[in-house]
Order: sequence, then structure tokens, then C-alpha cells
Amino acid sequence: MRGVILRVAVISTLLLSLVQSQQCAMYGNCGKKSMFGGELPCPVTDKSFQAPEISEEIRDILVDLCGAEWKQIDNVCCTKDQVVSLRDNLQKASPLIQSCPACMQNFNNLFCKFTCSPDQGSFVNVTDTAKSSIGKTVVNELSVFMNDTWATTFYDSCKNVKFSATNGYAMDLLGGGAKNYSQFLKFLGDAKPMLGGSPFQINYKYESSDDSFSLFDDAVYACDDPEYKCACPDCEATCPVMEPLKDDICMVGSFYCFSVEVLTAYAVIAIAFISWRIYTTRKEKQSSLMLSESDVNITDSRDSVEPSDTPAENEQSTSHTNKINDTVANICTKAAEVAIGFPRIILLTSVCLVCICGVLIAVFGKLETDPIRLWVSENSPKYIEKQHFDENFGPFYRTEQIFVVNETGPVLSYETVKWWFETETMLTESLLSSDNMSTYQDLCFRATNDSTCIIESFTQYFQGMVPAETSWRSQLKACTDSPVNCLPTFQQPLRPNLLFSNPDDVFASNAFVVTLLVDDHTERAALWEHTLEQYLVHLRANAPEGLRISFSTEISLEKELSGNNDVVIVLVSYIVMFIYACVALKRKGAHAAAIHKGHRIMLGVTGIVIVIASIVCAAGVLSACGVKSTLIIAEVIPFLILAIGIDNIFLITHEYDRVCESENAGTPHVGGTSSDERIIAAVHNISPSIFMSFVCQATCFLLAAFVPMPAVRNFALYSALADLFLVLFLGVYIAVLSLYEAEYSSQYSLVGTDARELAEEDAEKPSVLTTYYFQLLGYKKSIVAMFATLTALSLACLPLIELGLDQRLAVPETSYLVNYFDDIYSYFQAGPPVYFVVQGVDLTSRAGQVQLCGRFTPCEQYSLVNVLEQERRRSTVVEPVANWLDDFFMYMSPSLEGCCRVRRGTEREMCPPTLAPGTPRCETCLTRDNYHPDMTGFPEGAAFMDYLQMWLETPSDNCPVAGQAPYSHAVVASADGNGVAASVYRSAHAPLRSQADFIAAYSDALRIATELSRSGDAQVYAYSPFYVFFVQYYTIVRDTCVLCGAAAAVILVVSGLLLGNWRVAATLTGVVACAIADIGGLMYLWGIGLNAVSLVNLVICVGLAVEFCIHIARAYTRQCATQSSDKRAELAMRTVGGSVFGGVALTKFLGVCVLALAHSRIFRVYYFRMWMALVASASAHAFVLLPAVLALLN
Repeated sequence: MRGVILRVAVISTLLLSLVQSQQCAMYGNCGKKSMFGGELPCPVTDKSFQAPEISEEIRDILVDLCGAEWKQIDNVCCTKDQVVSLRDNLQKASPLIQSCPACMQNFNNLFCKFTCSPDQGSFVNVTDTAKSSIGKTVVNELSVFMNDTWATTFYDSCKNVKFSATNGYAMDLLGGGAKNYSQFLKFLGDAKPMLGGSPFQINYKYESSDDSFSLFDDAVYACDDPEYKCACPDCEATCPVMEPLKDDICMVGSFYCFSVEVLTAYAVIAIAFISWRIYTTRKEKQSSLMLSESDVNITDSRDSVEPSDTPAENEQSTSHTNKINDTVANICTKAAEVAIGFPRIILLTSVCLVCICGVLIAVFGKLETDPIRLWVSENSPKYIEKQHFDENFGPFYRTEQIFVVNETGPVLSYETVKWWFETETMLTESLLSSDNMSTYQDLCFRATNDSTCIIESFTQYFQGMVPAETSWRSQLKACTDSPVNCLPTFQQPLRPNLLFSNPDDVFASNAFVVTLLVDDHTERAALWEHTLEQYLVHLRANAPEGLRISFSTEISLEKELSGNNDVVIVLVSYIVMFIYACVALKRKGAHAAAIHKGHRIMLGVTGIVIVIASIVCAAGVLSACGVKSTLIIAEVIPFLILAIGIDNIFLITHEYDRVCESENAGTPHVGGTSSDERIIAAVHNISPSIFMSFVCQATCFLLAAFVPMPAVRNFALYSALADLFLVLFLGVYIAVLSLYEAEYSSQYSLVGTDARELAEEDAEKPSVLTTYYFQLLGYKKSIVAMFATLTALSLACLPLIELGLDQRLAVPETSYLVNYFDDIYSYFQAGPPVYFVVQGVDLTSRAGQVQLCGRFTPCEQYSLVNVLEQERRRSTVVEPVANWLDDFFMYMSPSLEGCCRVRRGTEREMCPPTLAPGTPRCETCLTRDNYHPDMTGFPEGAAFMDYLQMWLETPSDNCPVAGQAPYSHAVVASADGNGVAASVYRSAHAPLRSQADFIAAYSDALRIATELSRSGDAQVYAYSPFYVFFVQYYTIVRDTCVLCGAAAAVILVVSGLLLGNWRVAATLTGVVACAIADIGGLMYLWGIGLNAVSLVNLVICVGLAVEFCIHIARAYTRQCATQSSDKRAELAMRTVGGSVFGGVALTKFLGVCVLALAHSRIFRVYYFRMWMALVASASAHAFVLLPAVLALLN
């Protein structure tokens, strides 16, 4: 009896448990709360209500929608209307997640169980009800109890699913960009009846204190589940493993290997040298016990010769002949004789030549201002790729971008929102171009021909209508949480990172961004942009209090660059140089006292005119040859040629004065040497030095012509040719000098004895500075050690020089673009797009398709899409790939009834998109039997192209994966229409906030494209609008090393041949190399980056550094070989040191100082700083290191 009672109790308990488990929390629909919301379920308040038995019709729908397990379920808590509504809602989400079976299964399973499970009451608790419009009680809020492990797996299975059409994630659209499972489920559960979301509030709970409720913990599938495995683009766990990228930069801890190697080598050499000095010193002391203490003082402290007091010792004498040197001197002497013999003919001929070249400039001269043509050769692969992209996929749209910034707090307020709605309407609808012919509506970029203009602005969340003050915040939050629920009129979701500086909390943003896209590339677009610029400049000056406007239009950069000139500075530099020339060329001593106080104003004027004439002739000849000038050429060449030209003038004049002074203290005798003969003697003496300097400089400039960048190449050609004309026009200067000195001599002869008496009293005594200078040169070894240390430190700093040219330096300091570039780096949260263009693959065949696809089982493990997916985890290409091929195949899915449809009874006759899904006149392109993840039944051959064309013509109204809007410009058919000639896979870089970021982005894209091209049949290149400006940085370090190395080799060969002394030539080359290395160290210290501009300047520095040194080196070789090295070095400095200091160093110093006044920051950084570094480094090496090293030569 007791056993029977026990069995009855057990059975009763089981029945009670079964009854409780099949308790429904809601059943059926009881109407809507408003005319716009969806149907709301009825709450079940009757505790005795049991889940009704399932009908076969409901079972069929649930099995098809939710899985085979519903075949075994006999009771459900839903009606047919609820099941149909469930199917419709799940089909809306299906296009977003169907590429990942695990995510789709989990998603469907959750809402199927939530809606129909007979155990619904065990995990669903209705907490609030309301009255419907028909007076019935409806569910207003409920709680769902869920296991957090289930929720985590569910979120993880969906978080990486891509939606290619928007170049983003399905989670952005389906889950509001959720970062974890609680955010995901909260977004799904929040009531959004007006936006197509949940019609009532669902609160997900992850623990239950009520024993009557249990946690939902049904079967759940990870994205790599064997049965529901997702493809690589949607599931990282199924992706192929790629080797980590190796860092090309060698580092030892936090130091560059090159720096460590340089400092280590320096330390080893220093230790070895010190050890050797200690050893030799001790040995010499031991062997010199019999000598006096003064005789053994072999230290470096005072081992120079004492300055010579007798002028005779300063006379030059040649110890041997140098055939090349003599030939150059003889040729130049003959030319000087011609100039002196026919001065007026020389002058007239030169004037005619300059006039002719001036006409050539007027006729053929062109200024290249296109930034692309400046920095990229037309033969460059990147330029060719840009041309291919523009021709096949259309030129990249013109961009007009505006930042509205509040630097002290959040930028969004209702007043700001209203103001911007009015402003934007003015910009996009009313603002007319300067010819009153066009508005933005006539020029804008449209996704399709019949769509509205694309305006990337938060106003488009509201489709241009100002929201109510009471609801604008909640509406904006809902839209930024789920952009797919607030589609603008052009039907493409706007991600908040494109619009706000803080996309995670838009109301905390300090800035919002508005981007207008223009697809017109004619002159009328530029005319509208001029008007837009003027309007925004006015708006910037009259922005509401607390707000700041910054902006850029497509014409802005070129316009601001063209206005970034310093003509006044160029003129000031010429005036300063003229004044200095007049002062420095002034006669000294008896000459000055005798005649007009020694002024030579005409010679100064002649020097300036020769410089200008050289520039005009070079520009005229090259313009006639089709070589365009640039702003850099127009502004820098005058400085460069002025510095070189004035130097030559000084050297000739000072040598002439020295010849005069060497002949009886400069006093001419009746019947003695004439002024013309002295000029010829001076030319004979100094012309080889000038020729050597010219050859080295011109060759260095011409070496730069091998750099493929047009700006660098053209600059090199202009520099070299202007330098050549400068040398040729020295004949004009000699002619003027002859005429001038002939007049001077006739006046001087009238002075007679008084002048000679003054000359006898004009015995110059060495100045205090001269005395100290030669005492300093006595510390030869210390000088060499000090400069070796500086060079080692400079070399160690070279890897620290940053690459790039900050755009903010390129525009005027007062330009509105400065603030715009600052805001781009500070507030813009989106990176530039990158397009991977694919050619050479037969996509009409399965073999070609599997090389590119990613979401189907036959797709190759290292297909293009799978590789790009993995690159997102190890490169700057971070955005999901817009994969047109996978989207096209998903378009063919029969489960998407609104997508690929043909007229019933036909094979490929497209069903009009206007016909609603489900119409009996249409049927899906493929049946369920012909559509499988293994690509069985997918179209090939002619069918592929037919369906592809159909897809590209399908709008997105009823089909989220339709191709018309996102991909109409992404696929190009072959000429015969039988295949795909080229197509684009679109992604985007991470936000780029520095030049280093841009360079890294370009390098990543280039590497990825190269690796993809090597791995299969596909020919792939990467394109982004900014790449052409950063091509230079891929090779700029190598180019710099090659150019500087080649320049050093040229200096060695030329100086060796012309000096006739290879040891001195090697010394000269080494000193110049040290000077350039030290300039590199100063570049690091002064924040000067390495780019095309600084590369040009480095080439200039090499050429000019030669000029500092070569005259001294040649003077050293001209001294008597029987003299000691000390004496020869001293005499070299006494003979030409002053001329080099006054005519080379000081002229450049004065010219460079003027650049400090330039308005352009690029002038101040890349010209003033670099050339000041040149003057400092070259002067120190020429006047201190070079004579010290020469004095050490035996």
C-alpha cells in the first residue's frame, strides 16, 4: 500500500512538473498600442492555461525556420499569426547573419523558443501590461532569465559576422555595435516599435532569485562548431593561421642596430687609439731619457707652426704640374682674355641671350601645381594604377569636409542641432556656384542614378527633418546605436565613427563631422567649391558662441599651396646680398684711401644681375624642352643660385685684390702690370677652384635627376643648368671688372706718390682673431677627435629622423587648413578607404571563384578574402572587406525571397523589383535543392554573367544584399562581356593621425597586394587616394643613401683628377661626408623630417659643402711640396681662407638668415633650419677640421 502511494506521489509530482514546464507566459496577439507599432502578445494570467497542441501548419513553419527539433514538439505557446510574424522578423535579420550558420541558428533558436516554446513560462516573466488600441490587455514589459554562458557563446558566434554591403559588421546593425553579450541582448530587448525593433521591452536577467523560474540554457553553437561552422570572414577560429609579420627594423632593446653598431665601432676605435697613444708615449719616454724635457713634448697641445710674419712666405709656389688643372686654367684664361678684349660684345650677346630665354619662358613656361604630378612619375606603378582605377571604376569623388568643434565641452545641444540643420540645408540645396548655374544637388555623389545625394551627417539620421526638442536625444541615441534602423534617404547606414569624435558616446563628443561628396570632375564643380569656400570662411568667422568651424574643400590644398609664396623674402635676400657685396667687395688699404673710398657698387650690381640672368636662361631653355617649373623651383632656385653666384664673384674679386697686393704692396708702376693682366692672372689662379666646385655641384644636382619624383628631378635639372649659366656668365663679370678697373687705374695714376706713400704705410698686421685662430689649429689631434665624436653621434641619430612632411607645414601659417588638419588628427575616427583591385581571374569558373570567395566551404584556405580577413588582425587595414562576390552568391539564396527572382517559367528574365516578395508571378533564381554551402548549383559561365548583371541592377529596397547601391561601380565586365575584367574589394585603414601612420598604411597595403599577387592567378594592386603622395617614402631612405654615396664618389673622382693628389681628394671627400652626417644629426635635433623636400636640400648641401672645402684643398696642393704639412695648411688658409669665409660662408649665412622671416613654415623648417645647419656644419668642417687633417698629412 505504501509503495502504491509512493508511486502515485511520484507520478503526481511529474505531472505537476510537466504542467508547470508547459506553462505559457503569453499567447496570441491582442492588438497594438498605436497605429505604427507591431502586434503585442496577450499575457497569460490563467494559471491553468496549458500550451495548446501544435497544428501541422505551424509545425511546418517552425521546422523550416527553427530546425528539425520542432518535429518532436507537440505543444506550443504561439498562434499561427505569431509564427508568421516571427518568420517575417527573422527573415529581416537573415541577410545580415546567414553567412554564419552558428550565429543564425542561435539567433533563430532564441526567438523561436522565446515565442513558441511550451516551456516559455519557466524562463519568461511578464512584469508589466498595458491596454491595446482595441482595449485588450497586452504585454508591455517582461523579463527573460538566461544563462550567461549561453549568452556569451551566442554573442561570440555573432560578433565578427560581416555585412559587406556596408563595409562593416552585422553587429553594428543587429546589435547596435555591442561590445559584449549584455549590450547585445539589451539592444535586442529594448522597445523600439517605431524603428522596427521589439514592440515591447524585454529585460534579460542572468540570475534568478525566484525558484519558479529557471535560466534559459538550450543548445548553443560556437562559430567553429563542426555542424554549424562559419567561414573565416565571420569566425576567427576557422581562419588559416598566418605567420606573424617580422619587423624589418633591427632593434637592440629600444635602440636601432645601426646606432648601436656606430657607437660600438667608435668606442672600439677610440679605445684602440688611446691604447696605442699610451703605448707609444711610454715607449718614446723610455727611449728619450737623454733628451731634454722640452724635446719630448710630443703631445697634441701645441704642435702647429707659428704664423709667418713675412709676406714672402705666403707666396704660392707649385711643386709639380697638374695637366688637367693647367688645361682648365689655360682655357679659362683664354676665355677671360676674350671677355677683356671684347667687353661690349660680351655684354650685348649676354643681354640678347637673356632676352631670348625670357621670351621662351613667356611662350613655353608652365608651373606644375598638381600635387600628384609633382611627387609621382607618370611611369610610376602607383600612377599607372591610379589611372587604371579612375578609368575603370571612376575618379575618386571630390570631398568637402567640415568640422564643428567645441573645445571646452560636448558639441551637441538642441540649439546647435537646429543651427546646423539650417546651415546644412543652405549648403546642400541653396548655395549656388559662382556662375549661378549649379548647386550641390547637381554635382553630388549618388549611390545610384535615382537615389538622393550622399551626405555623411548626423542630420541624415532624421532624413533632413529637424527633430523635436523633447525627443532629439533619444532619437539620435537610437540611431547611433543601430544605424540600420535610421537609414538616410540614400539607404546606406551611417556609422557614428564617421560623424562624431566619440562614437561610443556621441553626446560626449567635442566635434561632429559633415562630409559632402561631389561626383562631378568638371570646372563647374570647382566653381561651386569656390563659393562653398567663401561661405565657410564667412561661417568660420561668425560661428555661434563656443563653436569653432574648420573645413577643407577639394580645391583648398592646391589653392593654399599656390598662395604659399614668399616673394618679398626673395627680394629682401637679394637686397641684403647686394648690400653685403658692395661692402665686402670694397677695396682696402691704399686703394680705398685713394679712390672713392674703395666702393665697388657696380660690381655688386653686376653680381646680382648675373645671378638673375642665369636663372632666366635656365628656366627658358628647360621650359622650351617641356620641363615644368614648380613652386619649390620658383622660390628656392633664386636662393641657391644667389649663394653660388655671389661666392664666385667674391673669389674672383678677392683673388684679383690679392694679386694686386702681391705686386709691390698693390701699387702699380708706370709701365708695369696693367689691371687687365692682373685680372687674367687672378682668373688663372682661381678658375680651377671654381671649375672644380662647379663640376662637383652640378654633378651632385644631376644625380638627383635620377630620382623618379618629378619635383626632385625638375629641381635638379634647373639647379644644374642654372649653375652652368652662372659659370658662363662669369665672362660678363670679368668684362665689367675689366672696364671698371681700367677706369679705376686711370684715376689712381693721377693720385701718384701720395697713394704709394699710403701703400707703404698699409702693412697689415695679423688681427687678434687671426692669431687665436691659428693657435686653435695647433690642437690638430684634439680637433680630429672632437669632430670624430660629433660624426659618430650624428650617425647614431640618423635612424631617429622621422619620415614624412606634415601637411600643416606645407600651407601658410594663417591658412584655415591648419585647424582642419589638427581636427583631422584629433577628432576624425575613420580611416581612409583602401581598394584592392583584382584582375586576371576567370570568375565565370569555379576555380576562379574559390580563389576570391570566403563564405563557402570550397573557398580556398588562403583565398583573397580570407587573407584580407587575417590582415585585419596584423596590419593597418582594419575594416571588414566589402566582398562583392560573396554578397552576389548570397543574393542567389532562395531563402531571401526579395532578392534574386526571375519571372516564373523563364530562366533568367529578371523579375521587376517593384513586385513584392511572394508574388506568384516570380520565383527565386535557384531552388533550395540547387543552393548549398558547397557552391553546388552556383552559376558559372554565361549564367554567372547574366545573374551578375541582374544583381548589379537590383535595388536594396527589398534585398539587403542587392548590388546596385554598394557595388554598381565595383565590377567591370570584359570587353566582350563574357567575364569580369576587374573588380574591387573595399576595406579601410585605421584612423591615421601622423605621417608615420600614413607611411605604415601605404607599406601595409603594398605588402598585402604583392603577397596576394604571388599566391595565385590574381593580379592585385591596392589603391587609396593618398598612396600616390607616399610612394616616395618606400624608397626615400635608399634614394638618400645612394644619392649621397654617389655624390661622395663624384667628389672623390673629380677632386682627385683636378687636384692631382688623391690623398687630399680623399681627405676632402671625408670632410664633406662628415659635414653631411652632422647635418643629419642636426635634422634630428631640429625636428626636420626626411621627405622629397629635405632630400633635395641634402643634395644641395652636398654640393655647397664642397664649395666650402675645395678652394682650401686646392690651395693646400699649390703650396711648395718641400714645406711641411703644417706650413702648407697654414698658407692655404692665409691665401684663400679669408675669401672662402667672406665670399662663401658669410654670403650663405646672410642669405639663410633672411629665410627666418618667411611666412611659410615649410621655408622656415626645411630651408632656414637645414641651410643654417649647412652653414654651421660646413663652416666648422672647412675652417677647423679640414686644415687640421691636412696638417696631419705627411
